[in-house]
Amino acid sequence: EQFLQYLYQAMNQDPVWQAANECQIEDAQLAIERYIMSRIYTHAMFPNGDGDIMRDQLFQEHIKKLSNVITPSHKDLRIPRMYQFECPWTAAQKEIYMINAYKTPKDKVKCVFRCATTIMNLLSMANEKAVPAADDFIPVIIFVIIKANPPCLLSTIQYIQSFYGNRIGGEEQYWWIQFCSAVEFIKNMDYNE
Repeated sequence: EQFLQYLYQAMNQDPVWQAANECQIEDAQLAIERYIMSRIYTHAMFPNGDGDIMRDQLFQEHIKKLSNVITPSHKDLRIPRMYQFECPWTAAQKEIYMINAYKTPKDKVKCVFRCATTIMNLLSMANEKAVPAADDFIPVIIFVIIKANPPCLLSTIQYIQSFYGNRIGGEEQYWWIQFCSAVEFIKNMDYNE
C-alpha cells in the first residue's frame, strides 16, 4: 500500500499529469494498481505460502460440511419466512463466488459490495412494507457465503485488510465489515441442525 501511495504522489507531482482531471487520474491510478497487484498477486495473497493455502482449504472443507446441513431455518440463522422466497439467493451467490476473479483488493471489495446490495435488493422486494436491517441481512449473507463457498476466503480477507483496509470507506466499508463478521460467524458454526 505504501508503494502505491508513493507512485500516486510521484504521479501527482509529474508535469505530464498536471493537466489531467480527477477522473483521468483515478483511472490511471486504478490501472497502476491493477498492473502491480496482478504481478505480485500470488505472493501478496498467500504471504505464508502453503500455510495460507492449507488454511483456506481447511476452511473451505468446513464450509462444505456446513453446506450439507444448512437451511434458511437452521438454528444459527433463522431467516424469517418472508425472506425465504428468494432463497437460495443465487444472484448473490454467483457474485461472491467471483471474488477470486479480481486481483486488486479494491475490485474484491466492490464484489462484496455488489453481493451485499444484491441481497438487500432481494430482501426489499420480499418485504415491501419495511426496509431490511442488519438483523435481516446477516443471516442471509452467512447462508450465501456457505452455499457459494468461494475458495481462498480467509486469504482474500487478509489480502484486502493488508492492501486496502485503510482505504475502504462509506457504504463499502459498512458492507465489508458485515461480510467479515459473517465469515467470523461461519468459523464457529457447528454441523448440527
